[in-house]
Amino acid sequence: MSWYAIDAADRAVSRTREALFEPFDFWKWAKLAIIIFLLGGLSSYGNSSGYNMASEDLKDNFTLIEHGQTPDLLFDMYDNAFSNIFPVGYMYPEPQLATAVAIVILLLLLIFVFSYISSIMEFVFVESLVRNEVKFWAYSRRFLGKGFRLLLVRLAIRLVFLALFGISLLPLIPVIRETSSDFTWPTLLGGILWIVGVIVVLFLLAVAIDSLLSLAIPLSIYRNKGILSAFKLVLGNFRKSWREVIAYWFVRVVLRIGVSIIAVLLIGLMILVFGIAFLIFDTILYFLFLSLVSDPLNWILLIPFIVAELVFIFGTLFFLSVPLAVFMKYHLLSFLEAWYADAEIPFFDIPVPEPEAGVGEPEPTF
Repeated sequence: MSWYAIDAADRAVSRTREALFEPFDFWKWAKLAIIIFLLGGLSSYGNSSGYNMASEDLKDNFTLIEHGQTPDLLFDMYDNAFSNIFPVGYMYPEPQLATAVAIVILLLLLIFVFSYISSIMEFVFVESLVRNEVKFWAYSRRFLGKGFRLLLVRLAIRLVFLALFGISLLPLIPVIRETSSDFTWPTLLGGILWIVGVIVVLFLLAVAIDSLLSLAIPLSIYRNKGILSAFKLVLGNFRKSWREVIAYWFVRVVLRIGVSIIAVLLIGLMILVFGIAFLIFDTILYFLFLSLVSDPLNWILLIPFIVAELVFIFGTLFFLSVPLAVFMKYHLLSFLEAWYADAEIPFFDIPVPEPEAGVGEPEPTF
């Protein structure tokens, strides 16, 4: 068994150093920071809803359950929820409902757009690091199609996992439908453990598939394949040398822990340094404004400065995190280069072979 993942770490360090520090290029760092930011896309979203049911309603519902009757809990919760949102007399709150639907559609559209941009940046980031040239707009236009197909594949995978999670809940339906007299704490605990176990298994499976899909992205570029065809190539090689991939996953976990520790220390140090500096600066400004404007609300004048300082701090932290993200991507690419023999990744630091003697030279003329 070859330790490709460990060797790839050394290669990733040297490539990160050559790409970012030999020589240092501020604008390359800035463009890479933008790409990394867009890679995150809209990482999390959610909605929340609350139900404010009266205690008497709850008591009545539980009384019905104890006597073997099934109350219309769903409709009661629906009525109580909307009674807090819409005024009395709105039996069919069509304008409010239309607004809510429009907001949901807009949010879904934004999520789709940001996810599409993130999928394009997956290819742009790989190409930028492999070529050691960051051509943001040229690469973005080039990978519009591949990014869209990657988005569709990831959406399909998420739908499959959602369906698997729904199927895994089917055995719990008879338990949920039991009356409270037959409901016991061991049954509840067993249901909770089942759900947690299913979530853990699906999460690990999703992480593994996403890792293999990330390995397929460079193959899609440099083998000129579709994302599904490249994924099949990765799966085929995984069946032949799965031990190397398991070791790769383990090394990736260790590297991510190390990178996370460095990031936390970096964030803490930067916040401490800039926080103290800006606190002194803002204090001086406050007393300066106090001497010029004798108004108890003169602290409002500090708001633009505070906003600018926060933007500067977060921008600086994001800028300094570029080497960490670049290193992790170079580790993936370097592992793929060694693990998949026919990857054909044209790294910038691989010397171009010189032509053989007499090959490509013009014939002498007499």
